[in-house]
Amino acid sequence: MKRRGIFRTAAIIGAVILALVAIQLGAVQRASAQTWPTGTIATGALNVRSGPGTAYNVVTSLYRGTQLSLIARNADASWLKVIVPGGVQGWASSGFIATGYPIFSLPVESVAPSGPTATVATGALNVRSGPGNAYSVVTSLYRGTAMALLARIFDNSWVKVQLSNGTVGWVSTGFITASVSISSLPVDSSYPQPTYPQYPSYPSYPTYPSYPSYPTYPTYRTHVVQTGENLFRIALHYNVPLYTLAAINGIYDVSRIYAGQVLLIP
Repeated sequence: MKRRGIFRTAAIIGAVILALVAIQLGAVQRASAQTWPTGTIATGALNVRSGPGTAYNVVTSLYRGTQLSLIARNADASWLKVIVPGGVQGWASSGFIATGYPIFSLPVESVAPSGPTATVATGALNVRSGPGNAYSVVTSLYRGTAMALLARIFDNSWVKVQLSNGTVGWVSTGFITASVSISSLPVDSSYPQPTYPQYPSYPSYPTYPSYPSYPTYPTYRTHVVQTGENLFRIALHYNVPLYTLAAINGIYDVSRIYAGQVLLIP
């Protein structure tokens, strides 16, 4: 009896395993039988990339007439996700694929930007065709929109970006928050640093000799001779040698001065 019960249990387990295997095989067969809309390459050679944009790496290159399976698109259908012969998946520009299938009917698949990224840090931001307000507006983005950073100009004031739909343009760095330093991005060679004209240097003029400084003459005080004064007393009062005082005032006879005479006192 025990042996019969063991056999019965083993038979039940085996039946369950076979049923699971059958289910898996059926799923695989249904997946393999799934058919995707197709398109053919309508240009000489076409790069298939890892994401919807030229900033992504090239997965493979295919030539005119190669048939592709179309499995998804980006938001504006400018890029299509495809399966190439051999089963490799990638993204190709829809402008070079000929198909009778309405590509806007494909499901939309979003791809996170690869490499350095930035987000819009203002209410709305214009994406322009070149690095400056004089260039035309390609599209407008709103706060929080993410983009891939591709390059910059020499003074870091504008960066070249790629949007999730593959659109490439330029935005002002004053209105984005970047994941890396703007200076770490490569400079776009299409917009090099301008070279300014070299103006001629003007000749240096000769330095003229400095003129000699003339001696400064001493300044004198004055003394008006009062009645009863003599030159000796005046010299003693001002602590000036008698004959020095006489010489300065042109007095040859030190005993002859008169009241009201103005004397220079050194």
